[in-house]
Amino acid sequence: MNTWVLQMGFPVVTIDTQTGGISQKHFLLDPDSTVTVESPFNYKWIVPIKWMKTGVIHPTIQWLKDKSDTVHEIKTSGPSDWVLANLNVLGYYRVNYDQGNWDRLLIALSDNHSSIPVINRAQLVDDAFNLARAKIIPTVLALETTKYLTEERDYVPWKSAVNNLDFFYLMFDRSEVYGPMQNYLMKQITPLFTYYKNTTGNWSTIPAGHMDQYNQVNAISMACRTGLEECSTLTKTWFKQWMDMNTNRIHPNLRSTVYCNAIAAGGAKEWEFAWSQFQKATIASEAEKLRSALSCSKQPWLLNRYLEYTLNSTLIRKQDATSTIVSIASNVAGQSLAWDFVRARWTYIFNEYGGGSFSFSNLINGVTKRFSTEYELQQLKQFKADNSEVGFGSGTLALDQSIERTISNIKWITENKQNVMNWFKAELKLYEASS
Repeated sequence: MNTWVLQMGFPVVTIDTQTGGISQKHFLLDPDSTVTVESPFNYKWIVPIKWMKTGVIHPTIQWLKDKSDTVHEIKTSGPSDWVLANLNVLGYYRVNYDQGNWDRLLIALSDNHSSIPVINRAQLVDDAFNLARAKIIPTVLALETTKYLTEERDYVPWKSAVNNLDFFYLMFDRSEVYGPMQNYLMKQITPLFTYYKNTTGNWSTIPAGHMDQYNQVNAISMACRTGLEECSTLTKTWFKQWMDMNTNRIHPNLRSTVYCNAIAAGGAKEWEFAWSQFQKATIASEAEKLRSALSCSKQPWLLNRYLEYTLNSTLIRKQDATSTIVSIASNVAGQSLAWDFVRARWTYIFNEYGGGSFSFSNLINGVTKRFSTEYELQQLKQFKADNSEVGFGSGTLALDQSIERTISNIKWITENKQNVMNWFKAELKLYEASS
């Protein structure tokens, strides 16, 4: 256990199915970062490798104790043979493969995804996207793992995909990549949305299992996010029924996503209704859902007014001010508004909220996480210079990290934007040709 508890991080294990070679190295999400902390184990772990070959589980665990080893049984012989390691995610590490094995795993996902355990389907998606962020595999290879999702009905793989695609939304929802990306993801999510529509009797019931209930939320949230008209109509209808009857029949599991999408699709009337319900809410969880949903509006004047509310403790509690501003910044329509608001009010915010539960670190990270242009980088540096005398309190480190993250985002977009856009466009052409 010492290699796991007495040194930081975890490894990425690379498997070459042509040679049987297995190797490990310290996994770093930022490949340009430098590790300055020495390890007594030289960043080498004792790694348990449980694996399967083309659906057949290998009976014993292979222990990787050195930087590299050779396991002849892991070599593939047939053109359709594939190897899947870290079976059932037994160990805390990421797995990379030779390109040929990646290709065969993708075919297995496409042809019969149930041949791979559900948790490993989620692992393949998550590992691929993180390996791509670390520049170990191409970004388009990570995107390839999402192609089979039209057939996926389980929660964990979809949650893995949604979580990783959040970064793509942050990087591309203000660029020309957004259109092709939205169209592709709408195509991928529509079968899941239709599945829950059918299995719930046109949304009249709730799925029995907890995982199915969670995945129903995924289906509605992602479908609305991609602009699926039927989803927008559904959430607006449910919200309007609440407004008209003054009785909330929206299932508690669905309220966060329904509130947000209905307010995003609506105007002042929907926003004012949600605000009045927030003010009257006596259950903390319901108030939290409404407070977050109010930041989903696409109307700049409503978002600006809501930002002003955050510094009025009679309207928004001081301990909720940070998360409310960050929620507004998470909305692409509110991101620049929230950043301008924080810059303009920084002295007041720092002096009035510095001694309480206001998290400057969360605030700075939250309003800058989408930053990915040279102009935004210069704004960040100017913000740091302009307020050097005022200070940043607990946000000092967060500000430096935001500058570093913005530089990293700029570099990532430069390296990946064109390839990603070409991939989305190519997939849409293939879909149109086969329709």
